[in-house]
Amino acid sequence: MFKKLLAVLLISLMVTAPVPLLAQDDIPTVAIIRLGPLPPFQYSQQGTLDVLAAYGYVDGENIKLILGDAGMDVPTANLLIEDAINSDVDVIVTITTPVSQAAVNATLDMEDPPIIMFNTVTQPYAAGIAQAPCIKPAHVWGSQALPDFATILPLVWELNPEIKNLGWIYSTSEPNAVASTEIVQPIAAELGLTLHITSVAESSEVGAAAEALAGEGIDAFFIPTDSTVGNALASILSVAEEEGIPVFFADSLQVFSGVTVGAGVSYYQEGVDTGRVLVAYLNGDIDIATTGLSKQSGTLIGVNLDTAAMQDVEVPQSLLDMANFVIEDGENTGEVLSLPDVSFEELQEQDAAFVENLFCSEERIAEQQAELDAQ
Repeated sequence: MFKKLLAVLLISLMVTAPVPLLAQDDIPTVAIIRLGPLPPFQYSQQGTLDVLAAYGYVDGENIKLILGDAGMDVPTANLLIEDAINSDVDVIVTITTPVSQAAVNATLDMEDPPIIMFNTVTQPYAAGIAQAPCIKPAHVWGSQALPDFATILPLVWELNPEIKNLGWIYSTSEPNAVASTEIVQPIAAELGLTLHITSVAESSEVGAAAEALAGEGIDAFFIPTDSTVGNALASILSVAEEEGIPVFFADSLQVFSGVTVGAGVSYYQEGVDTGRVLVAYLNGDIDIATTGLSKQSGTLIGVNLDTAAMQDVEVPQSLLDMANFVIEDGENTGEVLSLPDVSFEELQEQDAAFVENLFCSEERIAEQQAELDAQ
């Protein structure tokens, strides 16, 4: 496979070229598999593709790209992963927890597995993908996208200071959502917010759950990062519009899907960070076995004025001033997600610094193992 040859072939090539100048038969094959066509997953994929393009990778010339969309169906994701493995791919980039779990499980017992790089995963440790940033399968790397609930929960008051009761819908089959629910409960209690929590097992149950919560007199819906619930977002929005209830989502990009206010980490940056590590691996600069998982920081905010109008919800200017994305008349009037506007040399320096900080030294591995042993 390509990865066995890469280290030797790049010794004479890396200095003069941003990407390996390999023969057509030896170009790397990378499969990017996302759970579905939701905006967060689309932007994550685009972030990785943007980084590859910035470093001169062109599909069919010096890299072969396989793009797979499972249509929000986990069995289909399993088939796409199986096809990728059978195609002898070098790297599988997985977008969302269900796809990432499937890819890791499918490759754990392989003698020479493809590299797995995951993103848009809220809790890789709760999901069983890794134990700690440096305690993980040797062929696996990824990024943790955990929203800062202590920062985003108070945003409900930026919309309306009178909000007290939040309707929280999550899926019991989603480790991300289960972990987020455990995290958010003490934070909400400390803030004086009351959570009306309803769990579902599958997407078909979300509409009924939303109707039941609306009947309890909630002031707003608040949805965690949850693919199962996100896939049925339209049913929540339907109830919200009928009852005049704003919908908050722990993901800023879900404003493109119609939520009133979204706040969370940047899923585009998730894809960018994956691209940084992918390029470093393809260039032979890192060993995935000693590259620790990353964790995104910061919060992006999105507001959908079209949805707010349909819900008869007034959005204060103070919240609009905080927003990175503002949807009005179906168009984003806010920021456009893209790579930093810097020279290629500066981009290389930024990316190299990011990757260098992920290195798992023997001391770092020992510290993390000791913490796990003490639990």
